[in-house]
Amino acid sequence: MLGDAASMTDNLIYDSNLKSGEKTGTTSGVNDDRWVFTEENPRHEIGVAASLAIASRVLKSYNGDLANECQKTAEELWNTLSNNTKINKNEAAVELYKTTNKPIYLDYILSRKESINANISREGHVIARIIDKVDDKDFVRDIESAVKDLHAKIESERKENPYGVPYKPNIWGAGWGIQNFGVQQYFLHKGFPEIFNANYMLQALNFVLGVHPGHNTASFASGIGANSVEVAYGVNRDEWSYIPGGVVSGTAMIRPDFAELKEWPYLWQQTEYVMGGGATNYMFLVLAAQQTLNSK
Repeated sequence: MLGDAASMTDNLIYDSNLKSGEKTGTTSGVNDDRWVFTEENPRHEIGVAASLAIASRVLKSYNGDLANECQKTAEELWNTLSNNTKINKNEAAVELYKTTNKPIYLDYILSRKESINANISREGHVIARIIDKVDDKDFVRDIESAVKDLHAKIESERKENPYGVPYKPNIWGAGWGIQNFGVQQYFLHKGFPEIFNANYMLQALNFVLGVHPGHNTASFASGIGANSVEVAYGVNRDEWSYIPGGVVSGTAMIRPDFAELKEWPYLWQQTEYVMGGGATNYMFLVLAAQQTLNSK
C-alpha cells in the first residue's frame, strides 16, 4: 500500500504557484513531462481546415452551434494560409466548397487545373468529390483525360499480380497503403463511374481480409474473419497485444524469403496497430463496400 500511495503522488497535476517539492491533495510543485508540444506547420493546418469543413457537414443536423464553429475555424485557417504558395490547398478548397458553396473555393480549384493534371495520381480522388458541380467544360474534359491515363496506369500495375491491386512487396507490410488506395478508388468510382468501376476498391478490402501473398492468408483486421492476426506489435510499441478490430500493416518482404505473413510471434513491420490510416481506412472500406454492393 505504501508503494501505491507513493506512486499516486507522482501523478499529481503540476502547479507553478507551488514551491518546488510542495504538494497538495491534487497538485504538485514538482514539474513533469506531461507537456503538449505544438508546431508551426502550414501543411497540417490546411489539413485541419479540410477536416473541420467535413465535420461541419456531419454535425449540421444535430449540433448546429458546433457545426458553425467548425466551418468558421476552417475558413479562418483558409484565409490565414491563402497566400501560402508552398502548400497544396486543393483538398481544403474542395471540402470548403462542399460545405459553403462559396465560389472562391471552386475558383481556386479551377485555377489549379494544370497542377492537378500533372499530379492526378494524388489529386484525382480529391477532385472527384466535386467534379459533378463544375460547369467549366474544358476543365472537366482535361481532368477526365488525365483520369483515364491514371486508370490505364493502375490497370497495368494490377496485372502484375493475382490480387487485383497494385502491389509491390517491401520490407514493410503494404496493407495500409492498399487500404489508402482502396479509399481513393471509392471516390474515383463515385466521381468518374464511366472510367473507374468499384472492383479496385473491393479488391483492396479483399487484400486486407486475406487475399494476399503466402500460405498464411489471415485477415489483417484482428478478430475479423475465421483466421486473423491476433498477436500484434501494439499501439504502445513493443507489446504483445490483441485489440479486436485493430488493423496491422500485413504481409512484408522478409529477405531472403518471398513475401509472407510471418508468425514469430510477431514482426513489428508486419503487425503494428495504428488508428489513423489503418483502422480508419479499414472501417471506411467496409462501409463503402456495403454501400456500393447494396446500391446495385
